[in-house]
Amino acid sequence: MSNEHNRFWEILDEVEICMVTTADKGAMRARPMAAYIDTQARSIQFVTDGDSAKLMEINADNDICLSFADAGKMLFASVTGKATVSRNRALIHKMWGPYCDVFFGGDPANADVAVIEVHPDFAEYWDNDSNAVGMAVELARAYFTDDGPDLGANAKLEM
Repeated sequence: MSNEHNRFWEILDEVEICMVTTADKGAMRARPMAAYIDTQARSIQFVTDGDSAKLMEINADNDICLSFADAGKMLFASVTGKATVSRNRALIHKMWGPYCDVFFGGDPANADVAVIEVHPDFAEYWDNDSNAVGMAVELARAYFTDDGPDLGANAKLEM
């Protein structure tokens, strides 16, 4: 795997919450969800309500887009892929954590939940090790010179 691919998975692992976008009868719907990154399987997973509208939307159209952002660290990633749904109890137990306790109660054995799993087809990331002050300085420098701003590393990846 390339260094760019490795950095992509590292970025996803650093950003806890992402926006999950599905298609809903021709309209796009996004909502924040806690991501579980499985770097070994090269997948991104989420626990959701067992009767969630997301599950019906994925059943109708399993194309999905995920948007990760940490403005404080200047880390951003976008993922497009296909989603699948699982109700496997062993997987639910494995993924169960603080977010699940808060949203679904403390009992993974009886919770009415499902797991959404996404295998990326394409991804893009933006990685800038500057803080907000450093970024402001860079933008000011670019404004007063003929050079464009250095916004950090950017990679478009086929997965």
